[in-house]
Amino acid sequence: MGEARSKCPICSSSSIREKPFKYIFHGSELRGWSCTRCGIIFLHPQPKAEELKQLYSAEYFERGDFRCGHEEGYSAPATLERMADPGLLIEIKAMTTGRRFLEIGCAGGAFLNAARKLGFQVQGVELSEDACRIAEETFGLQVFAGELVDARFPDGSFDVVYMGDVIEHLPDPIATLREVNRILDPKGMLVMALPSQTNSLYSRIGFFVYGILGESATVALPPYHLFEYRPRSLRFLLRLCGFEISRLDQGIIPPNQINLRGPAVQRLGKKVLQYPNFVLTRILGVCGDRITVFASSQD
Repeated sequence: MGEARSKCPICSSSSIREKPFKYIFHGSELRGWSCTRCGIIFLHPQPKAEELKQLYSAEYFERGDFRCGHEEGYSAPATLERMADPGLLIEIKAMTTGRRFLEIGCAGGAFLNAARKLGFQVQGVELSEDACRIAEETFGLQVFAGELVDARFPDGSFDVVYMGDVIEHLPDPIATLREVNRILDPKGMLVMALPSQTNSLYSRIGFFVYGILGESATVALPPYHLFEYRPRSLRFLLRLCGFEISRLDQGIIPPNQINLRGPAVQRLGKKVLQYPNFVLTRILGVCGDRITVFASSQD
């Protein structure tokens, strides 16, 4: 077992407690922890920087792990169609008059290419060199390969910054979001779409049951998600980094589209609970397993 962390990596509170889940990675246990002050759920210890880079090889995109296993390989036609997400792009276009568009973590460029077709002047940043090659070869996009901070964009360079299924992978989300704030035009908009799996009925009930039993679930994936966000912790993080949220929507993956991994009892529980969860989220907007948030820099 890894050494217990003494403070929250987001708010520095010492009021943290272990959650009943873990990853096994390179022979070590990476355990889940949560902060009672800001609500963030995080892994400790985290994979090293070089290990993280190795996780996002071409295989990561082609076997579908890049969307929590809910997609086929990145190049599959159905995946590319969903990744383009025209509904969200049309909504973004209606909410801004600016056209300078940056996608952080643009993967193979499907969403960025769709934004370009709508008239945006697009740029991308992507850690995976394999994904950058996909973006160039498939869509003719030039994408910066590396970390956002290393791209060294000037202040106020963009009217829209989009992060889709990215923030949960970042080892230092505070540093990234503060850099986003710097490169965003004062009248610009940050848009994020991300999983919120620990917010679902399945995860909430699962945490409770495992906690009562004094056991811990082992996640049947590599440790891609270094942080798990719920609406409360996401709001805290964005305010901390100088953003004001204009809208936060909770969504839900339809039951027939969810990925089922792990032991049979876990797969059954996830499948069964996704049906009432789907109705609950659609009607009341709570317990969603997806979040879309629109935010701007605070005055």
